[in-house]
Amino acid sequence: MRATGDVSGSAGWDARRTHRTVGATSNLRDLGGTPAGEGRVVAPGRVYRAEALVRPGTTDLCAVWDAVHTEAYAGLGVRTVLDLRSGAEAERVASAWPEATGAEYVALPVEEGGEGDTDYVAEIRSGLRTRFTAEDMADYYALTLRRRSAEFGTALRILADDARLPVLVHCAAGKDRTGLLVALLLEALGAPRPVVVADYALTGILRPNRVQAYAHVFEGSGVDLADIATLFDSPAAAMEAALAGLDDEYGSVPGYLAKECGLTRDEVASLRVNLLVEESVSPS
Repeated sequence: MRATGDVSGSAGWDARRTHRTVGATSNLRDLGGTPAGEGRVVAPGRVYRAEALVRPGTTDLCAVWDAVHTEAYAGLGVRTVLDLRSGAEAERVASAWPEATGAEYVALPVEEGGEGDTDYVAEIRSGLRTRFTAEDMADYYALTLRRRSAEFGTALRILADDARLPVLVHCAAGKDRTGLLVALLLEALGAPRPVVVADYALTGILRPNRVQAYAHVFEGSGVDLADIATLFDSPAAAMEAALAGLDDEYGSVPGYLAKECGLTRDEVASLRVNLLVEESVSPS
């Protein structure tokens, strides 16, 4: 399976090459091969990003675990699953990724998502909000980065620990909270900004027109789905603005990681040692 659309980063790199089709997933990706500058790339089979995998009968808005694909899930070799969903989300629908992969489960709740004071779906249904733009998405990301630096720092330390790799990180759609963590990771690894943004934007291609899957939620609200479609998309402009905001405030994304996430130089060095290889070593 291959996605279509323009998700090129730099030097001809195409984010679509990271896509993996395993079981019923649509947004599972191996970051292997992602350019990180200085002739290095992310090593294959070390970091995966994905949407939530759930048991049958719980929700049809996420990928559904199917025992038929057990061998394929286990074949990823994952040791650690990082679940970034809010506590309420995880309690309501458990992640099936740990059982599917046999990996250790680590919950790092990023509450800014489906619930709490960033429950944009509730705001739309109540009429408080009738539109959702890329600027709104960027504001949401900026808020999350300010509030959840500790959680992002913990996640990056896990990713820096060779004994915990390979790691699979997921939230609900594998778009927002996962997108932010992966963007921070790629920036720490030295990936060019266009590559970071292209990796984020790929979700919108792998999971196109997702607002239609939520159409029933907004029945009777009077909202035009076209006006809120961005809430379920991954517009490049949103990630560009969020990262630019960190540049402006901290001098760079690594500056934010050091000051707000408490990431040390040794930990950044460990990320690079454990996750990067020379480009010639990566798969073609």
